[in-house]
Amino acid sequence: MEGTNTAEAPRLTRPGWKDPRLLAGLLLVLLSVAGIVALVQSLDRSEGYWAAGQDLVPGNVVEAEQLTVVQARLGDAADDYLRADEPFPGDSAVVGTVRQGELLPAGAVAVVDPQSRQAVSLTVADPLPEGTASGSRVDVWIAAKDGNQGFSEPQLVAPSAELAEITEATGSFGSTGGMNVQILVGPEQLPQVLDAKGNGARISVVPSLAGQ
Repeated sequence: MEGTNTAEAPRLTRPGWKDPRLLAGLLLVLLSVAGIVALVQSLDRSEGYWAAGQDLVPGNVVEAEQLTVVQARLGDAADDYLRADEPFPGDSAVVGTVRQGELLPAGAVAVVDPQSRQAVSLTVADPLPEGTASGSRVDVWIAAKDGNQGFSEPQLVAPSAELAEITEATGSFGSTGGMNVQILVGPEQLPQVLDAKGNGARISVVPSLAGQ
């Protein structure tokens, strides 16, 4: 009986740690996990914002214990609210009621003036001298109407008032040549200034010698 030649079957060996195929597979798994983690983190970009821990009403200084931090994703509206990673402005109050749990809009918080001054917008016909800017001291003069299509003698109603803002006055056809100014006036001058503004008085603003 003749013998037959049989080919020996190849042995299967377990791949070792240095096997390139195993290393490539592990690398693919790690890259997949890292990609999933990065995707989850990108979808959860919530940030902390200041929110009212209780109802906040205008006029009262906001204390730290009245606030809380809320995590939120605001997207394009993020700049409209106060972030909790920045200190809350000291000596500040809300200018409108903020209900408990609501985020604090950046425009709803203002620094309380220690002298209880208020900003009044005025339109003056004559431009201010060069170099006059926010923070400058000015005198506010008012000439009331005299009933004969004229004006009475000007009266100084707000000496050495602080100039908060100054812009060029514009109308339907461009610049009017006048100026829009915001003046900080105290409670004792405020009624006179508002009365003059509402009754068509001539208002003049000039640099204050006392403020120099």
